Amino acid sequence: MEYLLADIIWRPFIGARWIWVISAAHLLASWLCLQAGRQPRFTKNGKRDFIAPKIWFALSAFMFALFLNKFLDLQSLATLYMRSNAKTSGWYANRQALQYAFVVASAIVGAICLAASFFLLRGRWRQCGLASVAAVYLLTLIAIRAASYHPIDNIIYHNPVVGNRVNAGLELAGALLVCLGARLASGQSLFPRLKNR
Repeated sequence: MEYLLADIIWRPFIGARWIWVISAAHLLASWLCLQAGRQPRFTKNGKRDFIAPKIWFALSAFMFALFLNKFLDLQSLATLYMRSNAKTSGWYANRQALQYAFVVASAIVGAICLAASFFLLRGRWRQCGLASVAAVYLLTLIAIRAASYHPIDNIIYHNPVVGNRVNAGLELAGALLVCLGARLASGQSLFPRLKNR
């Protein structure tokens, strides 16, 4: 274990230059989900809805976890640890088959989570749908990215025209969609000043 950790070169904030913007977007999404969870919710029958706030609080916790992951670059630490483990265990040369299987499994799990969200959110789709789908998208994106599969890395990190902007744009878009969903669920205008005019 000591050898394994000694082989890892990692420090917080080692990520892309977009780290501050994406971290702020995740933190904002967490706060907006928390605010949405504090709003009183009612079912079609006029009864108090106790499930929707729990969904929003869970989304808030998830987005805060993504904030910590991005801000401290924990995903890179996990990838470096697995790479070091693969080298010391002797299966690094055959890693691509495992990475491919992990990417496929992540996509399948993401599709299952999306289908489950349609089932779990029945009757609450207008309240929580957009943010929930965006959260599933982010979870799938981060899992696939963690596999560090070279064909995907080449698309999102090493594109000769846009470089790392594809990766940053995909994650930032997901965080902003969660923000949008939480804001709309709170019954607030996206542009409060324009609404008052």
